[in-house]
Amino acid sequence: MKLPAKSIVFLNKVGLFLSVALLLCLWFSAGNPPAMPGRAGGAQQGLLIAVLLVICAAVIGIFIVFWRHHRLISQRIGELNQYLQQLFQGKGSQPGLDQYQDELTEVREAFGKIYAQMEQSRLQLEENYRKLQLSTMQVEEKYAQAYTLRLIQEEISRELDTDNLLKKTVDIVIGVLGCKYCSIYLADTKEEVLSQRAVSGSLGDQSLPEMVPIESNHLLARVFREKLAFTQLNLPDEDIRKEYQSFAAVPLVGSRSCLGVLLFEQEVGGGITEDLLDFSRLIAQELSLSVENASLYAQMKQMATHDNLTGIFNWVYLMNYLDELFSGNPELVSVIILDIDHFKIVNDRFGHLAGDRVLKELAGLLRSQLPGEVLARYGGEEFVIVLPGRSREEAWQLAEKVRALISEHCFMAMNGVRIAVTISAGLASYPADSDNYERLLYLADQALYEAKNSGRNQVCVARPAADCNEKLGFFDLGI
Repeated sequence: MKLPAKSIVFLNKVGLFLSVALLLCLWFSAGNPPAMPGRAGGAQQGLLIAVLLVICAAVIGIFIVFWRHHRLISQRIGELNQYLQQLFQGKGSQPGLDQYQDELTEVREAFGKIYAQMEQSRLQLEENYRKLQLSTMQVEEKYAQAYTLRLIQEEISRELDTDNLLKKTVDIVIGVLGCKYCSIYLADTKEEVLSQRAVSGSLGDQSLPEMVPIESNHLLARVFREKLAFTQLNLPDEDIRKEYQSFAAVPLVGSRSCLGVLLFEQEVGGGITEDLLDFSRLIAQELSLSVENASLYAQMKQMATHDNLTGIFNWVYLMNYLDELFSGNPELVSVIILDIDHFKIVNDRFGHLAGDRVLKELAGLLRSQLPGEVLARYGGEEFVIVLPGRSREEAWQLAEKVRALISEHCFMAMNGVRIAVTISAGLASYPADSDNYERLLYLADQALYEAKNSGRNQVCVARPAADCNEKLGFFDLGI
């Protein structure tokens, strides 16, 4: 039973009790008259009436007091109930001043404090939930970036050719970052310039130079020298900043030095965000590693297939090339083997450094005369020239031209003394002289020895002998 109902019941019980008491008093006074006659009896009866009147007044007073108390309690409980409903509806506020300061006041204040704490907790939970959502979005974004970066890493790490690697990277950056333009500059330390090696997209009416001096004041040069990422905010001219609204240049920093610059411009204006710049740094880091790997692979390939001293192909490459060439059943192939005459005397008289210089200079002369042919160092001072599609006569003419060029060239020792250098050469042709490249090399080598035995500084051509001893014979073309 609610408190107001209990108060009504209590008041009814008090009123009933007092009413019964009053009726008993009236019945007693009416049924038992005073025994004493005269004035004493009248006084006694008057006193009894006065007592009854007092009792009636007390009953009425008590009833009024309890009735007002009941109204007050009911009113305050109603106010408390209304206040609690406002709290539950989220419309609560701090309770105002209460003049009664009783237990109900304490209850109301307690509920107000509880509501304030709950409201504070709710706001804190909402703030934590918002932070959690933001963190979740950031984690998802970082995960997406990490996954994309892993795909980029897998895609570019398989590419060992530098040009193909750079071209593939600019296409990836265009697709992943939503750019309208991307280019990669690599450093040429010998020329001291940044060279544009790959480009994708378009800048519209604007253009960037293909070569940028490293020591210039150009923005790309500053990015390279300072190894710092620059955006459109670092552009020196306000008009240029308006043209490149979402521009970034990121250095390609390798394990030992800066390799170049990654440059891109987004399709949407508004500037490059810090998150996008950080992601582009990760792409640049992966690209730098891949460029170093490709460069190392190129160096290893160069070392495996080229002679360290002269820079031309070595014996390993020559054998692989001939094997691949003859597997395709060529129509004509001529081979020239040449050797420096008296090269040991050059080393003994002028030193091995001078001998090495002669070898490198001679290889350079041969390269200048054979831009599209295969030139290889066969041994110490022996060189091999492979001429696909050249007949015996054409090969002889070329060998004679080279021999004359070298004999007329002025080779210099370290002290400035001229070194006279001549060569002897032997040549053989397929299929006229042999049906395989091993035999072809053997015949050309034998022709070389015949040239040396015949006085050096000449070219001899080999052909199989027809005698029964199967010795090799040599003839003069008479050209």
